[in-house]
Amino acid sequence: MRKILLIAVSVIVLTSLTAACGKDSAKKTGEVVATVDGKEITTEDIKKRLGPNAGRMHELLADEQVRKELLDDLISNKLIIEDAKKKGLDKDQAFIQKVEDFKNTELTKTYSDKEVTEKSRVSEAELMDYIKKNEDAIKTEVKANHILVKTEAEAKDVLAMLAKGENFAKLAATVSVDTRNNKTGGDLGPINIRDIPAEAAELEKLVLSLKAGESGMLKGRFGFSVIKVTSKKINKDVKIDNELQLRLQDKLVKLKRQQAFDNTTKDLRSKAKVAIKEDVLKKLTEAPKAQGEKK
Repeated sequence: MRKILLIAVSVIVLTSLTAACGKDSAKKTGEVVATVDGKEITTEDIKKRLGPNAGRMHELLADEQVRKELLDDLISNKLIIEDAKKKGLDKDQAFIQKVEDFKNTELTKTYSDKEVTEKSRVSEAELMDYIKKNEDAIKTEVKANHILVKTEAEAKDVLAMLAKGENFAKLAATVSVDTRNNKTGGDLGPINIRDIPAEAAELEKLVLSLKAGESGMLKGRFGFSVIKVTSKKINKDVKIDNELQLRLQDKLVKLKRQQAFDNTTKDLRSKAKVAIKEDVLKKLTEAPKAQGEKK
């Protein structure tokens, strides 16, 4: 039970002292349960401490031992916080930076919820319209191979060699840096369009645009992939049931969220003055010099 009640002390101290770094602390709410050197602990503090279990407060606190442990924890944290302030830890620059980082993280989440998430809802009508317009794509199943290289220039060279009739499997074995499948022709196995996650929307777009036997290029996290579709069919036996509809709805929500995020950041950036120092950025790519080595 104690595990349900306990939250890492460092987090509690950090969030509590965040208010102390401001000019005014938020006014306490709830009935006073205890005081520590005149500082109040209220019923609202208990609810916050229970977190997601606050809805079970009456059930949990019916146990006398749980009540005692919870109040002891809150008193201990209150004492730690006040002692930290007395010792000036809330003025420590490293701590202030942690508070600022915490505030910025939470502010980013709040902004995202208001400016992005609210624009990402998918109604049932939208979902049905998407399914109607993309039914064949949803039922499409392909098999594909890929060759992974580090640069766009290398990927273009691979495409040029394929256009001249070079064997895909041989190229995969010699130039692909994907060691998981470069010895098996770069085989990616079967790919069902309906199972491609929203995060791989560019892969879905490319695969749908290619006919069996055709190849295309895609930029990814680890370089550039040259993807060849070896077979492609529409599986008419696929049923777009409730389970699949829910998966598709979740996919649409993620796609809309990403689009909303991209649009928002693009708009903000168009109104801002952004200056990037490429020389400083380039230094980050340089390996650190060995000790004693001349600069």
